[in-house]
Amino acid sequence: MWTACILILSFIFVFLMISCKSPNSPENIQANIFVSNECGIAIDVYVNGAFKFSLEFLIYEVVENVSGGTYVIVAKKKDTAEQIATETVNVNASGEYWVSILSAASLNIVNNYGETLNIYTNGSLQGELGDGENQVFTHVPYGEHELEAAKTSDNTLVASTTLNVLEEKEYTWTIKKP
Repeated sequence: MWTACILILSFIFVFLMISCKSPNSPENIQANIFVSNECGIAIDVYVNGAFKFSLEFLIYEVVENVSGGTYVIVAKKKDTAEQIATETVNVNASGEYWVSILSAASLNIVNNYGETLNIYTNGSLQGELGDGENQVFTHVPYGEHELEAAKTSDNTLVASTTLNVLEEKEYTWTIKKP
């Protein structure tokens, strides 16, 4: 009798194992991909080649209920074919995935003033830059940015300029005495 029960339970177990899908199989995964626009301009977002939505600067949107797999997120300048960024998301578990679209523009600040300077961008102190040194800021958003340099000794403003980021390239600001 025990042998018959064990045999029946074994058949039930094998049947259940064959008929049930793994909880980690791609079709059982449900995830959301959040896309955040931090590049400074409005963008169009494509997922695996298909247009999904437009995003204004500092806004995010969600690609909902995606199954397991690989997703290629492409950002283009809004209403153009000009590509700004490409990100790949590997969805291998249920949950939330975040993609931040950043500008590829950079800013190289060169200090040839003759003394250490405080560097400000858009009114915020970025740090000190020694004489003869340079610092590269990556992922500078599109748009206008106010740049200022002040002496570290007394915070006297020695140079300022407005940087207008219009394309994905390295911009350079060299600070020197007049």
